[in-house]
Amino acid sequence: MSSTTTAVQLAPPSADLKSRFARSRSSSNVILTAEELLVEKLDNFISSIESRLVNFEQYFKFNNEEREFIERHVNSSTLHRRTSSSSSIQQFKQFSANKLNLVYERLRLIKKSVLSHSFTNLDYLYTVLDDQYNYLFSSSAIDSDDDEAEKEEQELEEIAKSLNKREILSKKIITTIQYFDEKLLAFDDYIKENRPAATDDYSHDAVFSQLRYFNFNRALRNAETRYLHYYELPLIWRENKYIINGYRFSLNHGEMLKSMFHFNHNESMNIWSHLIGLMIVIYIGVKHFPSTDVFQQNTLKDNIAMYVFLIAAGKCLINSAFWHTYSCFAHYPTRQTFACVDYTGITVLITSSIIAVEYCALYNSPRLLICYIVFSTLCGAAGLGFNWSPYFDKPECRSIRISFFIGLSFSGATALIYKSYYEGILATIYFGFPMFYKSFVWYLLGVVFYGGLIPERWRYDVAIEEHLSRSNRHYAATDVIMEKLGHDGEEEIEELHEEIEGIAEHHDADSEAENEKFNELIQKHFKVRPTETPYSKNFMSLWWVDYFMASHNIWHICVVLGILGHYFCVLDMFRSLAR
Repeated sequence: MSSTTTAVQLAPPSADLKSRFARSRSSSNVILTAEELLVEKLDNFISSIESRLVNFEQYFKFNNEEREFIERHVNSSTLHRRTSSSSSIQQFKQFSANKLNLVYERLRLIKKSVLSHSFTNLDYLYTVLDDQYNYLFSSSAIDSDDDEAEKEEQELEEIAKSLNKREILSKKIITTIQYFDEKLLAFDDYIKENRPAATDDYSHDAVFSQLRYFNFNRALRNAETRYLHYYELPLIWRENKYIINGYRFSLNHGEMLKSMFHFNHNESMNIWSHLIGLMIVIYIGVKHFPSTDVFQQNTLKDNIAMYVFLIAAGKCLINSAFWHTYSCFAHYPTRQTFACVDYTGITVLITSSIIAVEYCALYNSPRLLICYIVFSTLCGAAGLGFNWSPYFDKPECRSIRISFFIGLSFSGATALIYKSYYEGILATIYFGFPMFYKSFVWYLLGVVFYGGLIPERWRYDVAIEEHLSRSNRHYAATDVIMEKLGHDGEEEIEELHEEIEGIAEHHDADSEAENEKFNELIQKHFKVRPTETPYSKNFMSLWWVDYFMASHNIWHICVVLGILGHYFCVLDMFRSLAR
């Protein structure tokens, strides 16, 4: 195996993908500063780590003997790990499972550190990389080129007087990354020689791993001075290809929170439509509801039922505001956590809305009412489990998620059926029909706009790539309510996978035509700037949907109006009760 083999060569059909992407992206830069070079190196490094992690996982998966050994020793004492970390490259085949497991764990830790801090904290990043390198490769038996490393370290120190601290750290980190790549090549070779033939799933995972964080550090750096456009975002942060400009991207919590009060990015209206709705709900709870005749006539228990709904509405609105504040947070696990927070608010609002209707419909049947409330509460609790479980977020669990909504809806519908049986159909229609034209109509209208991506899908100020399968999709109401839209980035990765396979099938490796195709691929999915049309400044070209009145903004307004409509319906229901 040649010493120039890279990690991405282990994942056909995307051979040498990392280096091709790096060349195509850097070709326009004649001279790079230390920080710009660091950004390039970090993006390539995190891409190679992703690829290597997939290689390790697939090796563990397909080698039963090795996997069983790892499962027995994955929680072994630190002593075993330290012993393996001091072994030589020539010897590690004798106990490869423990050694590979150690490298795998350390690469995961490095990946987490790079994605959590990137170049925003160079001191911390250098410390982590240096410590992990020393931990894995500190033995003189492994470090045959320690003298060379020490010499280069001295050279860096010599130029320290002419460079600032940030430049010094950048160069040190770049050097450490180069050492890591050199040392990890031996592990790449070993895995390639000993793993079974790659399967389709394996190839798919490898391509995905190389692409999902591509452009991460570059986007983070550019976002320090300006907002980003859609094509600058890493793929897994891309949600709606029709919203082009105004994206934030930061690892700083303070910057994210301060951006709530900035009104020139593409989430401003999403945030403030719900914050204003929250203020209205607070006003209702503090001022309006206590001044109504219903509040005076109700018992304490009745008023608590109303306040449970109002609190749930407020929780939904504030949760959504925080999700949209953090939707472009650069630490992906934190971003996903806030997405689950948003799902939780929606689930609680739906559950409490149905319970409020059940409370009024079964007001004179207290025992049956308790049963209904318990059932609806259990359905809501199950919904919370779906929201926070990675398993239930998978496509194959879609039927379970829909069953949850059907269960909630069924409980509210049967409560009205029970009421019609004892009090008459006309009385029940009079009791429940206002809920449809005062509340439900707003939710349904919001679903139409949000599910149809209206009006941004008709913008023509920029050229939109209509290559994604999403363009012809139609979403169900449950997809809209549970925020299951917004996977353009994942679908773009799928298309990239197909395009890369096509290049590999129709061109010889390393041919000029293949390189040209790869460059076209990068220019297509990672454009330097959006392609503007001659109508880019025309108001009717809908350039303004980036900042206000996009489908998601309209959905938020409809949610607030639906909450208000539901509140007034419940007030009327209380007034109609035979006490």
